[in-house]
Amino acid sequence: MKRIQFILVLAAVTFCFSGTAYTQPGRGFGEGGPPPERLERFKKMRLIEVLKLNEEESVRFFAKQNAHEEKVRDFMKERNDALDVIGDALDNASTKDLQKIADKVLEIDERIFRERQRYQEDVRKLLTLEQFAKFLLFERDFGKQVRDVMEGMVKERRHRGGRE
Repeated sequence: MKRIQFILVLAAVTFCFSGTAYTQPGRGFGEGGPPPERLERFKKMRLIEVLKLNEEESVRFFAKQNAHEEKVRDFMKERNDALDVIGDALDNASTKDLQKIADKVLEIDERIFRERQRYQEDVRKLLTLEQFAKFLLFERDFGKQVRDVMEGMVKERRHRGGRE
């Protein structure tokens, strides 16, 4: 069963990547990599299938997920901005200034963690215990499978280019 799931994910991710492989220069998600929206659509489709959500449940579930992802995106932008400040100030800032900025990054990390906990509690209330358990496993496994496929693609690209 896991082998079939892996093959389905691999095929879908490969499908997502194949349309852009020859049309866009660069590497990675931001530079010619797979369109994140296609991968997200596939992830949503798989979640509906794995959790066996009906239409009403899907609407409620993805409303919560979309709100959560938006908050996390905002936090990550704020965190990256703070890290940029650290990078700019590293050579000429005082220890006190660096400490203040580093503390801000850690505080943002705590907010991200609290938001993740809040989201998981909301999802837990929405789903049955079995669905919630499947959701937690899906979150872990889907990310790992995407990373594995990406690593395989990089290795294959290097091998074809003669740089192994």
